[in-house]
Amino acid sequence: MRNIRKLTVFTILLAACGSAIGADLRVEINNADPSSGRVYFALFDSAAEYDAFQMHARARSEKDSEVPHAVFPDLAAGEYGVAVFQDTNGNLKLDTDEWGIPAEPYGFSRNAEADRGRPDFEATAIQLPAGDETLTVEIALTSRN
Repeated sequence: MRNIRKLTVFTILLAACGSAIGADLRVEINNADPSSGRVYFALFDSAAEYDAFQMHARARSEKDSEVPHAVFPDLAAGEYGVAVFQDTNGNLKLDTDEWGIPAEPYGFSRNAEADRGRPDFEATAIQLPAGDETLTVEIALTSRN
């Protein structure tokens, strides 16, 4: 009887720990030239966060990564949006021209287009299931590249 109680307690603890562990979201950029600079990633988990540009998490690709990517670990299932840019001149920011148009490659989840400013959160939002997921983003190559 004592072993059954221990096993029951262990099973409950294991289940509780398992439910606390979230999914990993891997974001890959399939059309970036890794030699042109690191790719920076911003993850948003709500429209309010996205509109205020308050990131839930951020990451950058490794310097000489063959396929620039980032992994956002331990995320709860839900809705997320991703924005990315490639820092071609190494100044740690997305450069724009005099009209505010990006002068470096950029992109959004669901490959949402930015016709006049950033697309809205709904256009970028993906549903992250309870399991791990890989998302591929294509960056827009600007006229200066």
